[in-house]
Amino acid sequence: MFAKWRTGLRILGGVIMAGGVLLLIADLNLTGGGISYTPQALGALWHQWDAPSLNLLQAITERYVLPQLWSYVLLPLLLSPAWLVFFGFGAGLIALSLLRKMKVKLEERSC
Repeated sequence: MFAKWRTGLRILGGVIMAGGVLLLIADLNLTGGGISYTPQALGALWHQWDAPSLNLLQAITERYVLPQLWSYVLLPLLLSPAWLVFFGFGAGLIALSLLRKMKVKLEERSC
């Protein structure tokens, strides 16, 4: 049963990482004179996609959860390059899927 979940996490992580690579390619501006890099922040991308949901997330987080969560965690994440956040999240999912497998192998070695 856990093998299916691990496989699903690996596939999802790979798709999200591929999305991060596509966002990186979109951030690279190929011009006649060379390549320039202008990263797009995750918050700017989200704002273009659905601005009301971003405002709702801020309001709920600041009013009902914890204002410091918005200021010190979510805001820096939203100001980070979108490709880096996607790539990191995908890599984290893949690492999570491999964690149980590595734990089992380590337990086998200790016996």
